Amino acid sequence: MHSFYEALAGIGYTHPVHPTLTHLPIGLVVASLIFGLAAWLLGYSNLATTARHCITLALIGAFPTILAGFMDWQHFYGGAWIFPIKMKILLAMVLLILLSTTTLLVLKGAQESRGILLMYFCCFLTIMGIAYFGGELVFAAKSTGTASLDDGNASQFQTGQIAYADAAKIFRQRCTMCHAGSNPPDGLRLDSYENIMAGGEDGPVVIAGKPGESELVRRIKGLKQPSMPMGQELLSAEEIQIIEAWIARGAPA
Repeated sequence: MHSFYEALAGIGYTHPVHPTLTHLPIGLVVASLIFGLAAWLLGYSNLATTARHCITLALIGAFPTILAGFMDWQHFYGGAWIFPIKMKILLAMVLLILLSTTTLLVLKGAQESRGILLMYFCCFLTIMGIAYFGGELVFAAKSTGTASLDDGNASQFQTGQIAYADAAKIFRQRCTMCHAGSNPPDGLRLDSYENIMAGGEDGPVVIAGKPGESELVRRIKGLKQPSMPMGQELLSAEEIQIIEAWIARGAPA
C-alpha cells in the first residue's frame, strides 16, 4: 500500500485517492434518480433504461471507490476509528445493499414504478450522508481550548481527546505537498505515522510526551528557522495546539 502512495507522490500526487473516485458512484446515483423521475413523469421508457444503466454502473463503481477509501483510511489516518470514519463505513455498507437490491429489481423489469423511484431516492440520501461525513473529516472544526501547550500544561487542551488522526489531517493539508514522495526536504516525510516518527536526516522530529523539545513543534511555531511550512502562512494557533496535544499525549498511533 505504501508503495502505491509513494508512486503517486513520485508524479506529484500526494492527496488521498478516494475523494476523486467518489464522483463516479455519486454522479451515477444522482443521474439514476433524475432519469428515473423523468421516465415516471413523462412516460419515456428510454429514460428508465438509462436510469437502470446508471444504477448498475454505480454499483460497479462503488467497489473501487470503497477500496480506495479503505486504503486512504489506513495510509492517512492510520486506521483510527474516529466517528466520521465509522459513519462512512456504515453508510457504505448500506449503500452497497441498496445498490445491489435496486439493480436486481430493475433487471427484473421494475423500471418505472414508484418503488424503484423510492430506491433511487434512498441511494441518493445515502451517498449524501457519506459525502457529509467525508466533509466532516476535512472541514469540520473541533471545539478546543485556546491555551498554548508545553510539557507542563498539556492538560489545558484536554489531550486525551486528541488522536493521531487529528494531527494527520493537518499534516496532510499543510505539510505533505513537500514532505512526501521519494525525495522530501531533509529526508523528512510526514505522510504516514511511521515516517513522522522515523524523522529525517537530522534525526527524530517528534519526541513523544515532549512537544516543547520536538523539532516539529519548534519549526511550526517559528521558534527555529526556517519556520514551517516554508514560504507559506504559519499554521493557526488551533492547528499547532492539536499537534502539541497529540505529542504531549505520547504521540500514539
